[in-house]
Amino acid sequence: MTVLVRESAQNSWDAKTSAAVSFKLDLITVSPAHRQAWVELLAPSAPTDPAAARTLPALFRSSTIRYLAVSDRGTSGLGGPTRSDVYAEPNQRGWLSFVLNSGERQDVDGGGGTYGYGKGAFFLASRVGTVLIYTRFREGDQLRSRLIGSALLSSTTVNGVPYTGRHWWGLPGPDHCDPLSGQDADVTARRLGLPGFEKNETGTTVVVIDPDLSDPSLPDDDADEMSTEAAGRYLADAAAWNLWPVTLADRAVRMHVSVSAHGVRVPVPSEHDDAVLANFAAAYRTAMGERATALFCMRPKQELGRFGHQDTFGAKVTSPAAAELGLVGSPHHVCLMRLPDLVVQYLPGQTKAHPDVGYTAVFKANDELDSTFSKSEPPTHDGWVDVQLTGRDATFIRVARKRMLEQCSAIAGPKTQGSQAIAVPVGSIAQRLGFLLSSVGGTGAADSNPAGDGAIYGWAESRFAAPTGSGSGAVAPRHGRRTTSAPRRQSRPMLVGSPFFASHAGRAVLVQKVRVSGPTTLRGSASVFTGEGSLETTRPAGGAVPEVLGWRLDGNVTLGDLVEVDEGTSECELLVLPVVDAAVDVAVETIPQ
Repeated sequence: MTVLVRESAQNSWDAKTSAAVSFKLDLITVSPAHRQAWVELLAPSAPTDPAAARTLPALFRSSTIRYLAVSDRGTSGLGGPTRSDVYAEPNQRGWLSFVLNSGERQDVDGGGGTYGYGKGAFFLASRVGTVLIYTRFREGDQLRSRLIGSALLSSTTVNGVPYTGRHWWGLPGPDHCDPLSGQDADVTARRLGLPGFEKNETGTTVVVIDPDLSDPSLPDDDADEMSTEAAGRYLADAAAWNLWPVTLADRAVRMHVSVSAHGVRVPVPSEHDDAVLANFAAAYRTAMGERATALFCMRPKQELGRFGHQDTFGAKVTSPAAAELGLVGSPHHVCLMRLPDLVVQYLPGQTKAHPDVGYTAVFKANDELDSTFSKSEPPTHDGWVDVQLTGRDATFIRVARKRMLEQCSAIAGPKTQGSQAIAVPVGSIAQRLGFLLSSVGGTGAADSNPAGDGAIYGWAESRFAAPTGSGSGAVAPRHGRRTTSAPRRQSRPMLVGSPFFASHAGRAVLVQKVRVSGPTTLRGSASVFTGEGSLETTRPAGGAVPEVLGWRLDGNVTLGDLVEVDEGTSECELLVLPVVDAAVDVAVETIPQ
């Protein structure tokens, strides 16, 4: 289904004629009101494929007929001649390219699709290898409609005569099948219950009959069929992760994507409700703006494209459709795109040391090299392959990949070696926490040197400071050993578990749970922990520092570094705004009453 979404949307985007392109995916079960029309119109003489597990005649005899309607509006539709032996002007080959000829490149500048391969995705998505194509286009100042059925089954030989396996439903002639046209097409489409056109709308609806809804996350042999609702959610995810660049709200020309299942709208994830997509959108805007990094090939000298990235904290990819594209967990990928601004591939780069920290990046190929990058793409348009090119073209593709991976390595930071996180008891005075922001090793409490072979690179510490003005009692030693001190009049707070990333009011925060007996007042602080084992006392020029955002207690957030705790034992959360490329020391202290 991912390939279907990618290829069909790419063809729709290439055929756009307005600033607002509508792209819809609707999973529909034929209603009783329309079922009779399906059987009467399509069942007679329906082709049968002996090699197929499911056939059209069997489908029409079943109790349920289901289809996936893939529709675009604000596009040109499929005009031009309906016979491939008739000459057509370059901009009048829509019907020939999509319906009749396989593998023909779209004749638009900066086009991303190949009509024949996009069409093939529709047939592959149908368990009976059959689609209906309903289109409306302009011919001069008139609107024209066409409707045809097409099946792509196994080739056969009958009585020594070879047959291609292509079948057509429409107005058959001696050597050709014409589509239904004009009012005949519109009336028949309404009888079948197909999505129609509003006044003056142009575009195309491709109906995938009996779509294959096998769960793509499972092996083919074990794949169960998803429910219609689950398939709708998968289609929405696939649309989001393949099409997000052209759906951004601040684009002058954009695509509006909608998905429905059984008539119920399925939300399509976007930058507004998915943290990773939001970070990819931010990286895209960087790549398109003044802060972009230009990547070059030096021999020969040529700008290859523009690169931008965004660091992520705690954002995780959980979408099954994204997993099919290679995105799982914290992102560490470059989204490749060229002139159509559609996702080509998510290229994995070097990971950061901590599993909760990652980055998103975007590389947009130089428009001057669009034909080079286009030629390097396989038929499914999901990568740039230099081995299928020669000369300078191959060099540009190869060097572009190298430059992107170099950028990823610089973003991820130096690889840590020899460090190991281990679990140790949490003391009431101090504990060692294994987290870093951007360059982290470890996920929990750890000894200062578990391997016994020198200092641990970049480990951070969480500590409890002595109460203000107490004058007695020492800050816990850096290596987690308890020291003896005078008795405290107030109960000291205690860290609970390890810190973790979360989102608060749209911002990434580091959360540390704290348990304390009240009444008391707590103060939290956060500082950069240097590689020499000391706290940073002077803010570097232009450098960011970690800040305490506030405290969360009983579901309420109190902004600032202080929080008052009532009588009894309470558990609260310290919220810290992290910084990039730094280890952080978190301190909690009680304020005398």
